[in-house]
Amino acid sequence: MNSSFVKSRREFLRKSAQFTTAASAGLLSTKSLSSMPPKNKKSLVIDSMMHLEVYETDDYGRYWPGIEEDILEHYEAAGIDKGIILTTWTPSKESNDRTLKAFEKYPNRFIPFGHIRPGDKDWENELKRISEPPWKGLKLHEGELRSGDRDLKKTTRMIFKKVEELGIPVVKIHLQNYQIVEELTREFSDTIWIIPHMGAYNDPLNTHVKEFCELARDRKNVYLDTCGFANYWELPDWFQLAGIENICFATDGFLLNPMVEKAKIEAARLPTASGNGRISESELNKILGGNIVRILELEYTD
Repeated sequence: MNSSFVKSRREFLRKSAQFTTAASAGLLSTKSLSSMPPKNKKSLVIDSMMHLEVYETDDYGRYWPGIEEDILEHYEAAGIDKGIILTTWTPSKESNDRTLKAFEKYPNRFIPFGHIRPGDKDWENELKRISEPPWKGLKLHEGELRSGDRDLKKTTRMIFKKVEELGIPVVKIHLQNYQIVEELTREFSDTIWIIPHMGAYNDPLNTHVKEFCELARDRKNVYLDTCGFANYWELPDWFQLAGIENICFATDGFLLNPMVEKAKIEAARLPTASGNGRISESELNKILGGNIVRILELEYTD
């Protein structure tokens, strides 16, 4: 095992233990923890999907005051510098108001993505709103796109036409229907699509992962994120199939734990049961932050 990797992991564990002890003793305030990302890091770690609520139903996401500070406490513990924040399962304007407020409170830690539900009367106004700075992209969810017995492909196509007219550069879309994704990513090739969960949420057999990985490999505007992927020991193989440059780390918090989701990616540095190798430190850094920095054209600082 690489000695420098072992040393860095030991240092991470040592600092995590110090953080836990200090936090338990009340020596660290939430404000001091969350105001700025950690300094002097070798590369940025960016969570490419953090919800400002917890899923309850397709029509309701549970939110509480102070969730921003709770998220940042998790980020401190996990060693995450920044996160793309968004709100789903909430009316379009309320969703975007909440996200913007959180971003304005912690602009050094959060990157805002807007959100719309096509069932809301003001969704087109909200789509136009989030086409301007400081918004960096749009979040769509399959459950909301098909709500009310709407045709999933027709509704998605309608929204993407407006997305391209407005010049919204990136859409993170939970859409597990491979046939629709394959067709529409070809039709709307000027938009960057980021598909969460490696394309296979709640799919223990990974039935469609191979298709989505090959699509990310072959189509320049398609990327995958890692959150909520159950069989994490298979990730190194899927990363190689899709292409390291096409994978973005994400946690899908606050429901899922950022420490756990990040550990799944870090575990890809270790030997795998398949025997097909492991990812390098450089590849790890691309997945944990470098790729999303490039996609969003963020200012990169070591």
